Amino acid sequence: MTANQFEWEIKPDQGWFRFGLKELFYKKGLILRFVRRDLLASYQQTLIGPLWIVLQPLLATLVYVIIFSRVARLSTDGTPPLLFYLSGYIIWNFFSDCLNGTMYTFIFNAHIFNKVYFPRLIIPFSAVITASVRGLMQCLFFLILLGFYQGSFPQISISVYGILWLIFFLLMIAFFAVGIGLIISVLTARYRDIDNLIQFALRLFMFAAPVVYPASMIPQEYQVLFRLNPLTTAIEGFRAVFLTGQAIDMHWVWISVLMVSMICFVGITIFKKLEIKVLDTL
Repeated sequence: MTANQFEWEIKPDQGWFRFGLKELFYKKGLILRFVRRDLLASYQQTLIGPLWIVLQPLLATLVYVIIFSRVARLSTDGTPPLLFYLSGYIIWNFFSDCLNGTMYTFIFNAHIFNKVYFPRLIIPFSAVITASVRGLMQCLFFLILLGFYQGSFPQISISVYGILWLIFFLLMIAFFAVGIGLIISVLTARYRDIDNLIQFALRLFMFAAPVVYPASMIPQEYQVLFRLNPLTTAIEGFRAVFLTGQAIDMHWVWISVLMVSMICFVGITIFKKLEIKVLDTL
């Protein structure tokens, strides 16, 4: 047998920039199987099944309306509180869903990784696609609710322009979560204490984004630091195109895209470089 007849080549080390993204395309059937498995597992043995996808954010939003709008009387910049909190919750929940689906890649799938070979990036990418299915259904629910308010509030509008921006913001948040999640997945596989720390930090991080309050409440001296968070750009942009009619600040959009690109690149690089060593420790 000649060297050209071998299908796999085992090398002593993994290069820094060999991401194997082409393999992901060839394995798209496997990715879809993981997505189907995760969606079915999420709603098996539930009475209302996939209805939880829209019921969960609706219930959370109603709680936010009572606590932050009626009790704390926080401003919603003149927009209906239900739509204001729902828009923030959808973006935050999508980020959290993508991050949680990515950061446990090694811990939850070690039994599969140790038995059969396939590109490990398939797991986090399938988790993001699963989260995207849920996120898009929640966005569709938001647009339906938006239609009921459109006649009463002149600044509220539904347009193709707004929908394209919404898709863009979801993509940006997905890549942001994947980058952070891949870095955390390598760390938590080796040091499990980090998981507790991350969960605690994640709860606090929600209040570092304008999920339950408008960005206009942040004092001017902290605005730059506040807007360096890509979630701020996504949530404020989401509200701008549908709820307030304000122009999107492209300056912060480009900064967010640059930051997300760098974080995602670093995350994939570290994941691919250390994936084999991490599996040896599990």
